[in-house]
Parts: sequence; C-alpha cells; structure tokens
Amino acid sequence: MFNGLGSIDDTFSIKSPNDIRYGMGATDELKRFAARHGIESALIVTDADIADAGATAPVCDALSAASVDIHVFDGVTPEPKLRLAEQATEALSKVDADLVVGVGGGSCLDTAKLASVLIEHDTPIREMLGMDNVPGPGRPTVLVPTTAGTGSEVTHIGVFADEDDGNNKKVVYSEHLFCDLALVDPTLTRSLPPAIAAATGMDALSHAIESYVSTLRTPMTDVLARRAIELIGENLRQAVHQGAHNDEARYRMSLAATMAGQAFVNSGLGAVHALTYPLGVEYGIGHGRANAVLLPHVMRYNVLAEPDRLADIAHLLGSTDQTTLEQARGAADAVAALNDDMGIPNQLRELGDIDESEFEAFADVAFEYSQHNIDRNPRSMSRQDAVELFENAY
Repeated sequence: MFNGLGSIDDTFSIKSPNDIRYGMGATDELKRFAARHGIESALIVTDADIADAGATAPVCDALSAASVDIHVFDGVTPEPKLRLAEQATEALSKVDADLVVGVGGGSCLDTAKLASVLIEHDTPIREMLGMDNVPGPGRPTVLVPTTAGTGSEVTHIGVFADEDDGNNKKVVYSEHLFCDLALVDPTLTRSLPPAIAAATGMDALSHAIESYVSTLRTPMTDVLARRAIELIGENLRQAVHQGAHNDEARYRMSLAATMAGQAFVNSGLGAVHALTYPLGVEYGIGHGRANAVLLPHVMRYNVLAEPDRLADIAHLLGSTDQTTLEQARGAADAVAALNDDMGIPNQLRELGDIDESEFEAFADVAFEYSQHNIDRNPRSMSRQDAVELFENAY
C-alpha cells in the first residue's frame, strides 16, 4: 500500500504555473495582480454562455477596480478548433490588450493560453503543435476556471481540433503555456448545471486516477492524485445534486480538480484519454462524459498490472472489499457507481448511435494521435486490446 515517500533514489521535477491563488473570492486577487504589473488593458477569453450566466462579472469587477480597460472575446466553443485560437489572437491584436484572461472551462483556458503565445511570435499555429515547439513566452496570462474538472489552469497543455486533419485533436505542450496567475475561485462554479458539474468532476477523477497509475508517476504526483481521488469520492455527489446550496462541496471539488491537474501535468495520463479521442472526433461526445464512461473499463483492464494501486483507489473511494484483487476490481465498481449517481452511463451504447463496426478505426485513431498516453498506461495495450476494450465498454 501507499506510504507517500517513494524511494530515496527517486529524482523528479515539478512543473507548475508561476502563482496559484485559491479560495472563495480569490478572483479579487486579479485587482492586485493588475496593479502590481501595471496592466492597462485586458482581453477576457470566454464563451457566450459563461458571459450570459454572469460568471465573468467578478473578473470584470476586479479589473475595473484596477482601472483596467476591458475587452471580451466570447466566441469560444466546446472542443475548440485551431482556427478559434487564431480568431482569439486576432481579437487580442485588434485591441492590443497587455493581459489575457481566460475565464471558463478547459476550452476557454486553452484558447487563452494559445492566443497569448501566438500574439507574440510569427510562428504559424501548426508549427507550435507537439512538444516544446512554442518559441518563447507569451503575453501575460491569468486563468480563471468556472468548472471543477479540467485542471487546465495549472497545465502547460492546449488541446484543439485540427480542421485540416478531419478535426482530429492536436496538442500543444510547452512550458510557455503556463499562466502567470491561476485564480481558482469555487464561487464561480455555483451556477454549473448538474450535468456539467458531473461530467467535469468525473474528468477530474480520470486525471487523478490515471496519474496515480501512470508509468511516469512520482512521489509528488502520488500525493496530489490520492488526495484528489479522496476529495472527489467524498464531494462530487453533493456538488452535483446540491449545487449552489453546498459551497463546501464546491470548494473541495475545485481543490480536487486543481490538484488532479497538477498531478497529471507532471505524470502524464493513460489509456482512458487515448481511447476517448475518437469518441469526441467522430461523435462529438464531451470529453468529461467520454472519460467517465471508459474509466471503469480501463481500470478493470489495468487490474492485473497495478492491483495494489487500484486497491488503494478503491479504499480512497470508500470500497470495503477484502482481498487486494477484490479491492482493485472494486475501484472500477466504485467509479461505475459514481457514474450511476451522476446520471452518466457506463456503456458506450448509451451515449448515442455508436457503430460497433468502427471500433478498429477507433483504435487506429487512438494509437495515431495519442500513443504517448497509451505508453504511460500501466498495462501494455495493443490495438487488439483496445478494440476488445471498446467491445467490453459497449
């Protein structure tokens, strides 16, 4: 079982934003940040629904208090395309704002990150795709999540659909995408609809679980992932079903999502995130929802490779099975039960008109575009293994 220490021979590094401010009302810190850095104008990158729901109002209030001119780009959409990042960059160029503020879920935060570096460099957007291809720092950036799920506020990753390549997802990895300030204010999650709170919460759980069994895990990511799993097991149901009436659950879910983000950005993910690629590309299934459905199936697949760690996950989620293997399998059952309580299905067939004949093509997409995640999965996975996992999940 976990002892929290690792080996004295372990050597590892920790990647993180420059500054993270957390807590109810943390958005107000933006006023002091703007004053300290002499910010005169800011572009808020968000989506229309978030703006209409009033979630950007605390951000605007803090910027106004620092006498900052405010401009808004609210054109972000779910599963954003590369062209959208270019449009946000065009908006930033037009107003020449000296601060980029991403407000929203992962799509908004990723768009803000990429726009902040595109505005500073002549490098074409597709040349920035992949690992460490961003040539230098971007414009000062603050990220303010309004969901408790993606952890994007503390990662150096941006995920976008490439419209020139069948809308397959492409990833930008660069330490230049780390923001200058991450503001995690749980009050901004009060207005989350239950379905979105559920999907994003399960997304955070998938981050934490995949980090905990990743082949690149470290003692530090173990600590973050374990606590995130525990917090989600204890608070997600209340955060979804009690909503704005349970600030304590919202607070702890936001903390769990940020901790899970810090864990996976340092450990990598696994097969869940690889196998969900074709579900989003081919069927438009939301990232968090797709992760939730496949997570227990991948966990069952991984039992024989990591029985002790999966047993530990079961314990953190409240399972009381006895033997290690029972506990390990119980971890997957506990996640499936959490899906049930969130109104999220546990079988692919319940997500829509998914054609079983496409599973081999799904596996090809996962291996072509997300081999790195499959490599970090604790149990080796072949294309045939992936096809069989899709079949079992169906």
